Amino acid sequence: MIIADWVALGLVALFLLLGLIAGFGRGLKFFTSGIFGFIISVLICYFFGGLIYKFEFVQQLLDKMIAAMSDKNGFCDFLIDIRIDLVVYYIALFTVVSIIRIIIVLIIKNISEADNTVMKVLNKAFGVVLFAAALIILTLTTFHIIALIGGNTADNFANLLSGSAFRLDKLFENDVLENVINNLK
Repeated sequence: MIIADWVALGLVALFLLLGLIAGFGRGLKFFTSGIFGFIISVLICYFFGGLIYKFEFVQQLLDKMIAAMSDKNGFCDFLIDIRIDLVVYYIALFTVVSIIRIIIVLIIKNISEADNTVMKVLNKAFGVVLFAAALIILTLTTFHIIALIGGNTADNFANLLSGSAFRLDKLFENDVLENVINNLK
């Protein structure tokens, strides 16, 4: 085993212990608040914004907004030119998605932290799974960023992983996250 394997083993142990200690409810709250919550809301708006935009009532509201701004002054024409209707739409969508995300997380957190033995065991077990998934996502993202940087950085990193007992070198070479991104297009 190489040093990278020992580091990976230590990280796995650390994340599993954190998942066991924090549990699913607190772990979910942590991973969906702050900058993580902002990123989640932006991604949801990105993936579902176009779908929601096609609803007739949304189109009607945005058309009424543009009609109200027409024939006003030069500044309103400027706002129409920069598609202020889409800006307002995505700000409103982001706000609604953020509120819904917060409510759902609070409901799940309160259910998972219920004061009975079965829920306590499930909370800890799902906490371990959540933190393991977070470690996998963090690892794949790190590998992908290093692959994007390329050059000597990627070559040196590949050399550090070469001969890994856990096949970290193969994981880095295959760039799993790049494959996922390409399949989403």
